[in-house]
Amino acid sequence: MPGIEKLPIEETLEDSPQTRSLLGVFEEDTAAISNYCTQLYQAMQRIYDAQNELSAATHLTSRLLKEYDKQRFPLGGDDEVMSSTLQQFAKVIDELSSCHAVLSTQLADAMMFPITQFKERDLKEILTLKEVFQIASGDHDVAINRYSRLSKRRDNDKLRAEVVEDVYTSRKKQHQTMMHYFCSLNTLQYKKKTALLEPLLGYMQAQPVNEGKNKHGLPLLPEGGDRVSAKEI
Repeated sequence: MPGIEKLPIEETLEDSPQTRSLLGVFEEDTAAISNYCTQLYQAMQRIYDAQNELSAATHLTSRLLKEYDKQRFPLGGDDEVMSSTLQQFAKVIDELSSCHAVLSTQLADAMMFPITQFKERDLKEILTLKEVFQIASGDHDVAINRYSRLSKRRDNDKLRAEVVEDVYTSRKKQHQTMMHYFCSLNTLQYKKKTALLEPLLGYMQAQPVNEGKNKHGLPLLPEGGDRVSAKEI
């Protein structure tokens, strides 16, 4: 329904079929948001896990290069040039490892935190309120059914008063939970855009790229440039 921005809170007291129909549209939209957010969360979790793995693997590579001197190769002999070269590589890779570790922390704070908050706090709150509203509506329906089955005999005045009080109490509770539920659904419509964009901006901001340099501050190869081969070392 294009053009509909919020559920009318003022209509909760009447609780008309039109209001319930509109509520169904918002609930369907919320379910779609929840499903999409879950998929996006899983994709971002893979990015975060991959970055952590890259950080750990880079650190391991650096450590192994540093331990080259401790190895004993029967045919290798003492190769000071090779040893010195690997130590230089180890130093650079160690710096890269630190960069990857910092990036992992940035991804955790700027990407994973906001989408996790939206998924675990805002969307779960909607589900909880929906359950509370359904329970309150069910209790009100039960009270209405009891009232409709009352006999009109005068000796049922006491029972009638109890049932009427039950109808009033259950309707009041339903109205209150309905207003709260509507407010949360309306708020979600405003939150969803920020909730989806914030982790994406966090991911992009965690990838600093300077002109002529990669994210580690190392010079990029010019287009068509030749890579340094192992034979040139």
